[in-house]
Amino acid sequence: MGGPRLALIVVLASWFIGTTALAAPKVTEKMKTYAVDATTAVGLKQQMRNRGPKGYWGYTAWFVRWSAACKVQVEVTYTMPRHINPAAMPPKLRKSFDTMVANLMTHERQHGQHGIDAAYEIDRANCIGGQAIIKKYNRIDIEFDRRTNHGGRDGVVLN
Repeated sequence: MGGPRLALIVVLASWFIGTTALAAPKVTEKMKTYAVDATTAVGLKQQMRNRGPKGYWGYTAWFVRWSAACKVQVEVTYTMPRHINPAAMPPKLRKSFDTMVANLMTHERQHGQHGIDAAYEIDRANCIGGQAIIKKYNRIDIEFDRRTNHGGRDGVVLN
């Protein structure tokens, strides 16, 4: 074995050995819940408004940070309602609540994805302009809530 084939193998091997693998941002996702126990739609809406973070039924907080060596991390925390006695709800309400929570989680995960996307963009930019990227994704979050009516247009409703 020799000639051009061996030369190609040597060139490829030296290229792979000589390049450093780009590390993807470290992503950490956490789930928090708050308790609700009402057995009517009106009661649940009131409890979620009063007990939910910042008056929302569900909430996603993401925080991107990076080091001087451009090691990027993002922490995403989802906060969702949890009924402490779902069997006490009438079956129709329980189904509506379960559907609403599933749709709310889908909505909140999109907010989380915005934070993850911000982290990846900062990583690709070698951490240059990181604060501007954060502001960009904060605006994307705001526009997403406006466009979906905080998920209401995507099934985050309780009947």
